[in-house]
Amino acid sequence: MNTYEYKVTNLIRNPDGIVATTQFSITASDGVDSFTHNYNFGFANKPVTPTAFNDLTEAKVIEWIKRDSGAENQHEASADAELAAWKLRKAAPVVTAGVPW
Repeated sequence: MNTYEYKVTNLIRNPDGIVATTQFSITASDGVDSFTHNYNFGFANKPVTPTAFNDLTEAKVIEWIKRDSGAENQHEASADAELAAWKLRKAAPVVTAGVPW
């Protein structure tokens, strides 16, 4: 089972200071390999109790992301797929880079 580390990188808010969109990353790790993917997420549901922008914490915003991602967290599922794809690319690279000199 993978573990996930969320990191909020930006909050986009309306003129009233209500966060409408968050930019964040999730690092998925299987204990050996890890892969970080960036996301933008618009909040379809306003928080039950709006929180003043200056009073927000990263933990609160991550709680909102998880809440609005649904029971089967679409972001964690996507992070799992990205990690699996990374492991395949790492195991059998299809391209190489470099210069001949």
